[in-house]
Amino acid sequence: MKRVLVAPLDWGLGHATRCIPIIRALQARGCTVLLAGSGDSLQLLREEFPSLFYAALPAYQPRYPATGGSMVWAMAQQLPKFLTVIRREHVALERLVREQSVDLVIADNRYGCWSASVPSIFITHQCTILMPRRFGWLASIVARMNRRSIKRFTRCWLPDYPGESSLAGKLVACGESPHDTTHRYIGALSRLSPAVPREKRYDLVCVFSGPEPQRTLLEQVVMAQINHSTLRVLIVRGLPGGRKVPPLETRAEVVDFLASDALQTALESSRCVLARSGFSTVMDLAHVGGNAIFVPTPGQTEQEYLAARLMEKRIAYSVAQQDFHLDTAWQQVSQYSGFAPVGGARGILLDRAIDEALMLS
Repeated sequence: MKRVLVAPLDWGLGHATRCIPIIRALQARGCTVLLAGSGDSLQLLREEFPSLFYAALPAYQPRYPATGGSMVWAMAQQLPKFLTVIRREHVALERLVREQSVDLVIADNRYGCWSASVPSIFITHQCTILMPRRFGWLASIVARMNRRSIKRFTRCWLPDYPGESSLAGKLVACGESPHDTTHRYIGALSRLSPAVPREKRYDLVCVFSGPEPQRTLLEQVVMAQINHSTLRVLIVRGLPGGRKVPPLETRAEVVDFLASDALQTALESSRCVLARSGFSTVMDLAHVGGNAIFVPTPGQTEQEYLAARLMEKRIAYSVAQQDFHLDTAWQQVSQYSGFAPVGGARGILLDRAIDEALMLS
């Protein structure tokens, strides 16, 4: 029986949620799954899989600009801290591999979670890290650093589809080479299933997520307008583990957090979802289907690119946080097609990649 350690990044909840189908697939093969991580990301997996062993890794705790300033500059200022965390998590990972007799490591965007003694898998949808226009001169340097870091791993899994079916577009471009022997497409990962028809209890489900302070800033922007709206709204605050935060004074229905099954039911019961345009959210909606209003995290080039790409393809409406107006967004969303569920190809690609990884270990 293989012992597999799964370690997602702690920047928001998306890296953890997209590990859920991987964990389920490993358990279906009789593997013993161990968890490692930090913050809300680890807490989410602990609530989803309460019986699994877990270990804490050093936390990145990125600070996002509160004013929507340059995300690149904000991250560059924290680079020494991030590099220290990467070194510390590598030491912690190697210790866990020895102490827990781990056969295989699967790390979602944790660059330090590779092992010299067992096969290690790196999951990312960002082989290409997009730079703002004024920092374009850094693109080639960042690309080389990213490729060098990924090469420490045995395989790189891309949670997307090749070619025209791609959800991430140019973000996964480095996995396109026909001569590449280490990258594997594993299909869009989601803890959700294709939707079943339900009565529409809500007009809008708002899912707030991501690192602070931007999670709270979006919540404040949206809540101020919801309280003057007649829409039937459910607020999912994205706060697992009972974190102490002030309650919301609102006419909307509010929950701090929803596990997979409950979130699935909520989305199936709503006409539309409002959320950040993080890739994990995009993958969730590709599975459950439906209409979306995206509000990218200010200055986060990946989310801005994904939102603009989906808007250009007439799939989902997008608006900048500083320009958000609920009435306008609600009127605009009907002009977009919404997501159509992507079907079952994910299972085939993921199964193939997992079976190969287990044979390597």
